[in-house]
Amino acid sequence: MFLEPLSLPLDSPAARRIIPQGKAIALSILLAMAGSGCARTTATSQRATAANALGTTARARDNDPTDAPAPAATAPLVSAPVGSAIGDGGAGAMQRRLSVPRVNPWKSATRDGHQIDTDHFTLRTTIRNGDLRRFLPNFSERALTQYTTAIVPLPAPSRKLESFIFGTRDEWVKFTQDRLGEDAGAYLGLGRGGYTSKSVAILYDIGPTDTLTILAHEGWHQYSQAVFQQELPVWLEEGVATFMEGYRVDSEGQPLFAAWRNFERFGELRDAVRREELIPLAELLDGTPQQFLADGRDRLLTYYAQVWALTHFFAEGANGKYRAALAELLTDAVTGQISQTLEERMSTNADRRTVQRLMSRGGIRGLPGTLVARGYFSENFAEFAAEYDAFVRQICGRGSGEFIWRGVSPIPRVLAEPMPAHDANEQDAEQNDP
Repeated sequence: MFLEPLSLPLDSPAARRIIPQGKAIALSILLAMAGSGCARTTATSQRATAANALGTTARARDNDPTDAPAPAATAPLVSAPVGSAIGDGGAGAMQRRLSVPRVNPWKSATRDGHQIDTDHFTLRTTIRNGDLRRFLPNFSERALTQYTTAIVPLPAPSRKLESFIFGTRDEWVKFTQDRLGEDAGAYLGLGRGGYTSKSVAILYDIGPTDTLTILAHEGWHQYSQAVFQQELPVWLEEGVATFMEGYRVDSEGQPLFAAWRNFERFGELRDAVRREELIPLAELLDGTPQQFLADGRDRLLTYYAQVWALTHFFAEGANGKYRAALAELLTDAVTGQISQTLEERMSTNADRRTVQRLMSRGGIRGLPGTLVARGYFSENFAEFAAEYDAFVRQICGRGSGEFIWRGVSPIPRVLAEPMPAHDANEQDAEQNDP
């Protein structure tokens, strides 16, 4: 899932860097993206911004964040630790060598294309933009390193992850109809982008920047479906997927991932704080994307912004209080121990029976999110919710946008100035604050 970023002055530092934009058969994820993106962004500013981000001139063609030279086949793969300056070479960075991608002809039902095999991916694509196509293997492998190192060490998939990235929506429609048959109708109603089913991502080109961002988001769903023995609660599955969206392209043309560098999620979150329209945490955890979509597109966008913030809260909020619990939940998903852990953590027999009954019926997604949070994060839910709310207001404080475009945590610097309620005049005056 993705949305267009906040509009930024083209001569600002933020505009000189690549701007990321925006389930397993999580239809609601992509329904959120149906239609246009952030109303403050124009197509012209989007193209010019991405051109400046790569040091290119704004030419009269589709902007492409892959105009930089193709990365060397053995380029080191770097993933920055949470809260660090991306690409800072710190001790927490993870590095490995990429093998040379293997490219062979491939033909879809309607067009000739390419099959690109990397260490962990098979990418089949009919994208005509050669620069974007050549960027896909390096981007996918670097995204995988982000998935497996950014929060807690996680295992690599035991088999290659398969992706189809078509050049047009018509090709995507034809493939979806052939693959899913009578079940295709629900997917064909999606607005833009694609979906992931049984760890296979089926996407189409919606512009270079948007395509890469949805590839990073859907890539997490591919990874979790392929590796986890038990699925995550939907609010954490979507929270981690949005957490994985943030990236930029460096001066060498390499994608570098930074979870904080997500203008769209930050912008939606800050707008919700200003409007005093945050979703209460209990409602956020117990609701579903479909329910929030029924309340309107803005409500659903707020949901995704808040689960993005919730994942950051688990990772580093409350002085790191919940990071170990987040790591435990992810590790339990890998090993299939979530239900056992929850049963052991429940303080009453009634809650234990609830876990057993609902897990046997529908798995983790059938459990109230508040019950999962009590089992893994805090029995004192009122205190937990208050800490989350304070964290959200803290990261939306004045000046925090400066750290978002740098891809670093605003927490050490936006210490005691949570965002207050804004009157209309003050809000308008701050529209250009990055």
